[in-house]
Amino acid sequence: MYSRLLVPLDGSRLAESVLPAVQCLASVGHATVLLLHVIERDAPAAVHGDRHLTTVSQADSYLEELAKQLRAAGITVETHAHPAPEGDVARSIVEHTGEQRADLVVLCTHGRSKMRDLLFGRIAQQVLRRGTAPVLLIRPREDGTVASFEPRTVLIPLDGSPAAEAALAPAGELAVAFGATLHLVTIVPTQETLRGDRQAVGTLLPAATRAELDLEQSDAETYLDGLAADVSAIAPVTIQVPRGDVGAVLAERASAPDIGLVVMATHGRAGLQAVWGGSVAAHLLTRVRAPILLIRVEV
Repeated sequence: MYSRLLVPLDGSRLAESVLPAVQCLASVGHATVLLLHVIERDAPAAVHGDRHLTTVSQADSYLEELAKQLRAAGITVETHAHPAPEGDVARSIVEHTGEQRADLVVLCTHGRSKMRDLLFGRIAQQVLRRGTAPVLLIRPREDGTVASFEPRTVLIPLDGSPAAEAALAPAGELAVAFGATLHLVTIVPTQETLRGDRQAVGTLLPAATRAELDLEQSDAETYLDGLAADVSAIAPVTIQVPRGDVGAVLAERASAPDIGLVVMATHGRAGLQAVWGGSVAAHLLTRVRAPILLIRVEV
């Protein structure tokens, strides 16, 4: 379990919507919570409808008020208002993650409008791309509230690569802590949802392509069975190999009422482009309400 949770807050009620999940994680894992506010250079007058914090004294008072609420629940809390105005808030968050030895960053996804804004917000996207610590993204409801963080099923999308399997260990720890079931999923395309070169081959050789995809599904089931056997001593495990478009199917499965958390590995810069570029990101971030934990790995 994570022992130091870094929670960057911009002063808005929207950003504060992560705090119930932070409290739950900290309580279960006996973790210390570090509330961080970075003074932004040339900041706007308001952020997400709330007054922007422009001085260290304002930020200190704001963070201490939130810290009192968490401490009342028995959580160990530290606060830090970065005094020097920063033009690059994301870089400052990444630097504080290292300086404070934080092993998890918890961020609100400011997904309220177009896809560019939905990509978990400019700050969150940059923190994930530049940093190495895992990032937990929590998307609030339209009214700014968030459902309680009590995952009973943890979804782990896998593509057959060792890098993607890096999500298994942290997902297993969380499953043990919350008494949850691990749900392993590998998605195999249909002939109609093939992309790129495979789409061209499928058009020219439809029968051979269908046979290849059927074999791919069988191999995926064998692969997941092997992983399930390895982790079943840790937590209950189920597997699934659905067919269809990766982004659409993953979003549909992650949106199911029983899914309380999605844990995915991102493969450095290339992996981020693959996972969060295009249809997968669009489907996940516009349709999935469950928190998404992203584990950074380098390949």
